[in-house]
Amino acid sequence: MDEKELHDWFTSLKDELETAYIRSREPWKQSGYLGSEEQWIAARKPVADCIEKSGSFLDIGCANGYLLECAVKWTSERNLKIIPYGIDISEKLIGLAKERLPEYAHNLYIANGWNWENPRKFDYVRTELVYVPENLQKRYLERIINTYMKEGGKLLVAEYGLSSRPPNTSYIGNLLIAWGYNVIDWKSGFYEGKEHTRVYEIIKS
Repeated sequence: MDEKELHDWFTSLKDELETAYIRSREPWKQSGYLGSEEQWIAARKPVADCIEKSGSFLDIGCANGYLLECAVKWTSERNLKIIPYGIDISEKLIGLAKERLPEYAHNLYIANGWNWENPRKFDYVRTELVYVPENLQKRYLERIINTYMKEGGKLLVAEYGLSSRPPNTSYIGNLLIAWGYNVIDWKSGFYEGKEHTRVYEIIKS
């Protein structure tokens, strides 16, 4: 895939997500979840459950900032304080995120995790593999770890939609292990007895 093809791929992704997210009114739907708020909590709280101490938290693909807002709330219930940061390729979604999190508007950027240049490093970084073409996913994670994470920081690789995927589909965790990553743990999200989410934890060492 050459630079133009990659640019077109990201442009198509941005257009698709903006169309799907912004037409909804509920904040969890503007953040990419089509179920109920109760289902959202079950499916997304595992991200916050991976955070074990106070620190900085970067959400790559933060959309309207609702996951960041919820993560701040959920971790505060355990007396933790996280400083939220977010990037998204959509100017419209970052605009919504800044409206949602005015206190942290200066921490929200229109940017792409594939090529964002930022001198800051973070204690926690959340992402998904679907944000880049399949043949670039391993390089994408390498760049996140090398560029965005503090030593000892934790990468959270989220896998959503498990309840609706085809039978016998391999988990992303198996792919991460095959790539040589030490997946130290994962947190699962269940709703009505079905697993909806896994968030895999990788420590930068």
